[in-house]
Amino acid sequence: MKFGFLTDKKSFECNSFKIAPIPEFDDALGEFYESVHVSNGWFYGPEEELKKSSIEVKKFKGRGPINCSSFFRINPTHEITSDTYTEDHLRFLILGYGFLQGLYLSPAGYSYLGRTAYEPGKLNGLFLLGSDYINGMETIDQFYLSASTEERNQMFSSIHWYLIGQSHQFDWDRFDAQYKVLDGLYKLSGIKAKNHASRPVELARKYNVKLPPWAELDSTGRQSKLSKQRNELVHEAKYGGHPIGYSYPDENYSLEFTSFNTKLIAATLGVKTPYLHAEPSNREYWGWDIRT
Repeated sequence: MKFGFLTDKKSFECNSFKIAPIPEFDDALGEFYESVHVSNGWFYGPEEELKKSSIEVKKFKGRGPINCSSFFRINPTHEITSDTYTEDHLRFLILGYGFLQGLYLSPAGYSYLGRTAYEPGKLNGLFLLGSDYINGMETIDQFYLSASTEERNQMFSSIHWYLIGQSHQFDWDRFDAQYKVLDGLYKLSGIKAKNHASRPVELARKYNVKLPPWAELDSTGRQSKLSKQRNELVHEAKYGGHPIGYSYPDENYSLEFTSFNTKLIAATLGVKTPYLHAEPSNREYWGWDIRT
């Protein structure tokens, strides 16, 4: 099964599958560098001019706005092969490899949604080095093999939205996406929290991950800054205590919430890495250093 888009030429073989660049890798990469619109680690779809109405054509002299296509395709760069695995299994492994790479990777023929990261580590702040490739992918494969169909589907949903959610332009949309991921991981965990605000607390305790200050419960034990932010956004059309778009919270959720979910996804998959114990506000890029 071919997939992309990935600039990493690393080829490796696990027990039951192999990942390698396709023979046309150099051509695909050359076409990408020659024709694709990029900015700050993201690539965008082809430009298109929005049509004006007949009345607008008469009144307005300027051209229509230029947008980038929301749905588009790019030639694949890699291929995953296996003698025994089903297409669903391979799709899961492709998405899991994207999680390790910090990129949204999808099978050939699938459309990209909006802006898409192309710099490895862009979405997770982590780099694959040495044995990380095989150790990480073997761990993800073992999760799939031991999980139920429902668990596989929930993990796929969580990783998918963790990656896609970061492509949103607005801070409140990225926050909402990561909260959905948190709830999905809570469902996977099998733990029972006494209230909604306690979910991240219990997840951090189960997986031995440091709890960000904004997820700590207040004196009542029923609320945190995170849960209050979420409730206001979902139920009251507010973000940062004000109407959406008029204010931003003091907390850096785009960095710290994503980092928290990165650790929770890795821990749920069974990926053993020192990064699980990094400080919640840490801004440095890390190597995965995945242990067996």
